[in-house]
Amino acid sequence: MISLSRSVLISASKDSVRLYLRDLQNMAEYEPKVEKVEASYPDSDSGFVEVSGRFAGLPWKGAFKMEFTRDGGFKSEMVRGPLKKMVGGFHLRPVAGGTVVTRDEQYHFPAIANPLSFLLRGWIAKSMERELYVVKEGAERLHRQLQLKNIESAL
Repeated sequence: MISLSRSVLISASKDSVRLYLRDLQNMAEYEPKVEKVEASYPDSDSGFVEVSGRFAGLPWKGAFKMEFTRDGGFKSEMVRGPLKKMVGGFHLRPVAGGTVVTRDEQYHFPAIANPLSFLLRGWIAKSMERELYVVKEGAERLHRQLQLKNIESAL
């Protein structure tokens, strides 16, 4: 199993970050392993996404059950895909100056992949850092748009 966690400070309110992450179509923007997303929302506390893309250069497809968490993030669990198990999530914590977003991912690769785990770990870590950068940019953009909308409506 490979388990990694990374964090970033986003200069946006927790609500703006939450809104950005809960739009599951945004996964195609921030998740480097995903090129196409089909999202649905069975209820207000969950989502379901079917994705396709490339993982370590190889094509893949999967489906994930998403559970929105009280902190504004979500937990995701692969229910169909190439691995035995893949889980992850985003956790939000408001701080002075914005929101700290922590991303965690766990991959259960087949035993045959163990000799490649060092390479996979490095690739996944870089992928997570790129992902958090895009989430930061997207959430901050949304935050600015919402602030402008509030200013315009007050005029």
